[in-house]
Amino acid sequence: MIDLVPYENIDKKAYDRCVSDSENFRIYATSSYLDAAAQNWDAFVYKDYQAVMPVPRKKKYGLSYVYTPNFIQQLGVFSPGEVSEELEHDFGKRLASRFILVDYAFHSGSHQLRRSEERVNYTLDLSRDFEELFQGFNTNRKRIIRKGFHGLTLDRSSEPGVFLSHLKHPDLGYVPDAYSAESLKRLIDKNPEVVRTWNVYNDDQWVGGLLWLQDHRRITYLFPVASEKGKELDSPTFILVNLIQEHQGTDLLLDLEGSMIPGVARFYRSFGVQPESYSLMKSRFYGLF
Repeated sequence: MIDLVPYENIDKKAYDRCVSDSENFRIYATSSYLDAAAQNWDAFVYKDYQAVMPVPRKKKYGLSYVYTPNFIQQLGVFSPGEVSEELEHDFGKRLASRFILVDYAFHSGSHQLRRSEERVNYTLDLSRDFEELFQGFNTNRKRIIRKGFHGLTLDRSSEPGVFLSHLKHPDLGYVPDAYSAESLKRLIDKNPEVVRTWNVYNDDQWVGGLLWLQDHRRITYLFPVASEKGKELDSPTFILVNLIQEHQGTDLLLDLEGSMIPGVARFYRSFGVQPESYSLMKSRFYGLF
C-alpha cells in the first residue's frame, strides 16, 4: 500500500534512512535539503518506509500541484532494496491521480516512464587520478589548462556569507532573483555539513565562485557564478579543475547537473563527462499518466 503522508506526519528518521541507504541516493531527497529548497513537501510511503517518494508541492486557486523547486534536479522513488518497474509505476500513478498538475523529475536509476521527457545530466567518475582524467578532456579544455590561470587565486576557507554577498555583483551574467537567493541561504543554514562555497579572486577583485555539495556518493556542482572578468580569465575552468583535483582518486561521482543551455552543456562535455539520462514527468490533467 502506498500512502501519501503529510509533511507533519512523516517519520523523518525512517524517511532519511530509506533515502540514504538507497542505491540511487540523491542529496536533493533528504529531508533537510527539501526543507530548504521546497519548504512544503509531503511523501508517498510504501510499507512502513520500505520505499519513499518525496513530493514538493504548492497551492494555487485552492488546488495542490507538484513542481520541481530551484536547486533540485532529480527526485523519484528511493529504497534500500530493488524497486521493481511495477512498484515504480504504481508510485507514478498515485502521483498523477492525486495531483491535477505535476512537474516531477525521476532520478537516472528509474525505469523508463510513460509520458515523460528525457533530460540529460553529466557526471564524471573521480576514481582515477587527475592525469588520467585530463586525457579525457577535449583539446580546447586541455589548451586552457596548460596555459595556466595566472592571477587567479582560490579561497576555500571563507564563510558562505562571503559567497552570498557577491550574488548581486553588477557584472554577473546571471543574478539570482530574491526567491532563489533566499533558497540558497536556507540550503546553507539547514545543510552546513554538505554545503561548500569557494570564491575566486583576480588580485583582490572577486571574479567568481561556486556553491557545491558533498555527500557520501556525489560532489554536486550546484551553483557556479562568474563575472565578465572571471569569464575572460577562465575562472569556471579554474574552479572545476580544482574541484576535480581535490577529489581525484576517490569513489565519488562529480555531478554537473547538466544544462538545457547549449553553450553550458558544451562546457561540461569538454571535461570528458558521461551522460546520465533521467525522466521528467509532466501531467496536466487529473489522472493522466
